[in-house]
Amino acid sequence: MRFSDSRGQSLQIGAILLFGFLLIALTTAQAQLVPADISRVELDHSQRVADQLVGLETAVFETSVTGRPQPTTLDLGAEYDDRLLFVYPPPRAGTLRTTDPATLSIDNAEAVGDDKAFDTYWNGTTRSYPTRAITYEPAYRELDAAPRYRLEHGVLAARYDSNSRIEIAANRQPVVDETAITLTVVDGELTASGVATESVVPDRVTDSTTIDIEASSDPIRLRLPTNLSGETWRETILDGQSTVDSVAVAGDVATITLDSSETYELTVHKIDIGTNATEPSPTYLRNATADDDWPFPVDVRNRYNDRIADATTVWVYNDSDYDSPETSFTVPDGSDPAVTGDICYTLTKGVVDDDAPETVESTAGGCA
Repeated sequence: MRFSDSRGQSLQIGAILLFGFLLIALTTAQAQLVPADISRVELDHSQRVADQLVGLETAVFETSVTGRPQPTTLDLGAEYDDRLLFVYPPPRAGTLRTTDPATLSIDNAEAVGDDKAFDTYWNGTTRSYPTRAITYEPAYRELDAAPRYRLEHGVLAARYDSNSRIEIAANRQPVVDETAITLTVVDGELTASGVATESVVPDRVTDSTTIDIEASSDPIRLRLPTNLSGETWRETILDGQSTVDSVAVAGDVATITLDSSETYELTVHKIDIGTNATEPSPTYLRNATADDDWPFPVDVRNRYNDRIADATTVWVYNDSDYDSPETSFTVPDGSDPAVTGDICYTLTKGVVDDDAPETVESTAGGCA
């Protein structure tokens, strides 16, 4: 008699069934557990990068106040931890960058009081500054509710696309704080994209000179490029400021009109971030006073009102046109002219003693 032994076949069938169940389990886990794990990692990153952006806002503020660079870091993207037997997609890159320059303007501001000498420049004429915002945009595979961020004028805003909701960080720098006006101009090109950690070093390149100003013929107006609504400016950023008469936003510009009966302290900071920032250049002449510890009757100032102590240019000006100097003249040694007509001043790097020649004038009344 012959007997049939089917135990080997049963083992093979069992192994195939077990392998099939394993494949089904792995496929189910790949379809459900991996996306859930990615979503968790992206949520953790979103919360972490929100805190880091608040840190960047704080770094810009502290740099503007202290003048010391405040390095900070930002994790651009979420990195997934690959697990055995599962396939994870590559992470998407977050992007940190500075925007294209836009114009910040100050209208109808006139220097007064002890700072009256600044009225050669601050005489009611509109003064403008190019500035940039700093933006961060995450890119996630599973997380849909993450906001986009924008740091402008010391204010960090998070915009949620799902319902057009905007949240403002609580530790913002005030643009107007009663009679103090503090404007932060951002310069430089920054573009970083990926998932790595990016280092950002804000650097204040101005002396933070503060001058007293009042309204000239019309109230002082601040015109600031913005991505925020008039309601946000009125009800959140400038809420409770008694010196702000009105705020309106049109064409991506916030116009802040100030109480014309007040005297204000104006400070304009320049913060450099990234590369290709421009150096503040000589802009106007100011009559120097005896207690300035400065040997010349005038000094050269940049648009941020800081003295340029190492100016090497000969500046020529007319009494009625202090803020439009010429630069194409040289100074002969030993000149000692009378102070009439066009006057030339030489400010030479490293030469600050009282014996240095200060003015020259040709016999024809012009500069030679």
